[in-house]
Amino acid sequence: MGEVKLPEDVKEQLEKFEAAVQEMEEGLTPLLSADRKEMEAALNPLERARVHIALANAVSTLYAMYIKTVGMDPADHGISRELERVDLYKGKVDKALKLGGPNTKLDVPAAERMINAAQGGKKKREANKDEAEDLIEEALETKKKGDKKKKKK
Repeated sequence: MGEVKLPEDVKEQLEKFEAAVQEMEEGLTPLLSADRKEMEAALNPLERARVHIALANAVSTLYAMYIKTVGMDPADHGISRELERVDLYKGKVDKALKLGGPNTKLDVPAAERMINAAQGGKKKREANKDEAEDLIEEALETKKKGDKKKKKK
């Protein structure tokens, strides 16, 4: 079979397509060759999110490229919504990275207020403490009385 003669603009588009696929393969090689469980264990949650978004974007883009090669318009296909969704999450992760990640500082006064409120306030806690001490004293006295009765017998 002889070589197919293509117009120059089609050849340029094919070369761009091939270059894009090659670039994507090179970019994904480290991710695809690594052990997924080890890699994810070594990453913090934001880094894991970035990896997942990159993979979702790569797969969606490859599928959009496939849709285009079979003669369909990706804009008329559901893949366009998927790419928009991936971009939305990419924006959220980028925003979280700009903010410096999750706030892991404990606000001690706020935590104390919540604990106090859950326990019915400081006065109730002190009353419960006094009540518990009274119950312990009563239990000890009962035990002493029981021990004295056993000695008498």
